[in-house]
Amino acid sequence: MEKLDTIIKTLEDLKVRDLAVYDFENRSPFYDYFVIATTNERQGNAAINYLKKALMADDIKHVEGKGGTWVLIDTHDVIIHLFREEDRVFYGFDQRLMGVKRIV
Repeated sequence: MEKLDTIIKTLEDLKVRDLAVYDFENRSPFYDYFVIATTNERQGNAAINYLKKALMADDIKHVEGKGGTWVLIDTHDVIIHLFREEDRVFYGFDQRLMGVKRIV
């Protein structure tokens, strides 16, 4: 999927840590992939801007948490969660998704 590849490359270019991509294609009617990464506040804000430039204008449906410790970027079929390290541990998405196929 071209959009997912663009998202992954953009986040890797920002040097995010612990990038994980989970395949929800046959599990959810709302989205196909979940992307999770650990960032600092600066990287989280930069990711929003870089993704807006890398994707088509209407690909980003919604952004939540800009300037916070958890940024959510909804690109319709790919949901991106960018956490500060302590919040990623606290919310435990990686443990909750252990039964879901991880592709990155």
